Amino acid sequence: MSTISEVAKEAGVSVATVSRVINQNASVTPETQKRVNAAIAKLNYHPNVWGRSLRRQESRVLLIFVPNITNPYYANIISGIEDTARRNHYNTMVCVTNVDKERAKEYFDLLRCGSADGAILLDTTKNDKSVPRLAKNFPVVQCCEYCTDENISHVSIDNLEAAKQVVQYLVSLGHRRIGFAGAVNDFISTEQRETGYKKALEEAGIEFDSRYVAYADEDYNFLSGIRAVKELLCLKDRPSAIFCISDMIALGAIRAAGEMDLRVPEDLTIVGFDDVAYATMFKPMLTTVSQPGYSLGKTSCNMLIKQMGGAAPNHMFLEHKIILRDSSAANAVE
Repeated sequence: MSTISEVAKEAGVSVATVSRVINQNASVTPETQKRVNAAIAKLNYHPNVWGRSLRRQESRVLLIFVPNITNPYYANIISGIEDTARRNHYNTMVCVTNVDKERAKEYFDLLRCGSADGAILLDTTKNDKSVPRLAKNFPVVQCCEYCTDENISHVSIDNLEAAKQVVQYLVSLGHRRIGFAGAVNDFISTEQRETGYKKALEEAGIEFDSRYVAYADEDYNFLSGIRAVKELLCLKDRPSAIFCISDMIALGAIRAAGEMDLRVPEDLTIVGFDDVAYATMFKPMLTTVSQPGYSLGKTSCNMLIKQMGGAAPNHMFLEHKIILRDSSAANAVE
């Protein structure tokens, strides 16, 4: 195995210059960088990244906090984070918290003991007091979910506006009895999507009816989606359309409709949220709100790396869009 001294000799420079090239120090001229990189390639030299990290007091590890791994929504986000981390010579560690504060605290200890350099949080609840405390001492970026503390970076979409647009779309199809399938948790996206639903009804001149609201479990799982939507479909004057705050709930809604001999979209329009891969795997394919999952992950990782380099906290909202597929149609019920 080649050494850094052999690379320096081959390139005709000092060991310190080779080190500066490896560490991407701007003080090295382009011509010298070219010679050093050629020597590295010729000798197949591999820097001791672990030793260099120890000298810098870096771990080169980023933590990714997720509430669960059952919801496929998180897959694209994690891919965006991991690809961006690798391009910047960081490893990642996925920390599944189940929104358990004690479990999250154990992962936070990895930051405190120097085993990780920063964290991307996908599990932040809206009133979480531990995150502001953590962010005072360590680089932290919130992705998708975030608390209201403005001093902590976050990347998300405008969930309230997205929900309003869904309801406006349903109203444009002639639906007036519009149901809502939410979830029982403390995520800000959950609150904003329900708020957007109510605001859109108000703007359309439709009176809010609490009977048309049902709740799935906190993790938006498929079975709880079936249960919640069946509550709505058992109403005598059932909804002609249902807006579900996640695709997993929406897929459960389609199953619930089928079990009650209702056709989607002929008898019932269903709209989801997230645009997970499953949304197009079954018939009818799901009309949904598409979130840019990979870009959310990529953006949050870049933001974290900049923050570790001294950048100030930042806030960013990425674009969403409504994807029209088979599960929505003009109202034929009312």
